[in-house]
Amino acid sequence: MQSPPARQIHTARRGVLGKGREMSPFVLSQLLAAVGAVFGIVSFQLRERRNVLLCLTVLSCLNASHFLVLGRTTPAILLLLTATQFVTALLSRHWCFVVFYLAAAAVAIGLSYQGLPSWLAFAAFCCGTIGSFQHSDRVLRQCFCAGNIFWIVHNIIVGSPVAILIELAFLTSNLIGYWRLYGRAAPAATPAGSQGDSPDP
Repeated sequence: MQSPPARQIHTARRGVLGKGREMSPFVLSQLLAAVGAVFGIVSFQLRERRNVLLCLTVLSCLNASHFLVLGRTTPAILLLLTATQFVTALLSRHWCFVVFYLAAAAVAIGLSYQGLPSWLAFAAFCCGTIGSFQHSDRVLRQCFCAGNIFWIVHNIIVGSPVAILIELAFLTSNLIGYWRLYGRAAPAATPAGSQGDSPDP
């Protein structure tokens, strides 16, 4: 049996090496989610609402890209809506925007429905939407905790291990931040007639 020509061997090796250098969509998606995690974890340790929403805007854009690479259009669309929603919430907290974004999310669900994951993503979006337009940082964090739980279940179903760990990290960071900012505060330390955060609408 004759051995294959040297040129064919070289071409085959070059093809294998070239293929090995390519990043798979799955790896790329997990890297995007990991970078977004940094912004998410930092955001929940910040006290000022504006800084929290700015970090979460970047996080939402990166997570949307992560789901697009995985071929999950519903969560990607909802996360892009979430990013615009956070920007809107920085400018206004009027409840008409809450109605608008919830309606837009319902349309997105109808156009890209993918079963149970779509409903879980929608539930998480609703929690984030209601929370981001709150005047109270305390209520904002409570709503985001609920949203984190829905995203964790969603990511388990769609099979994104890094996204699962990231949402667990977000939930943990949020709870730690909540306890650090509010849990240790004694009622007597708050001056009469004042509150730690703005009154709810």
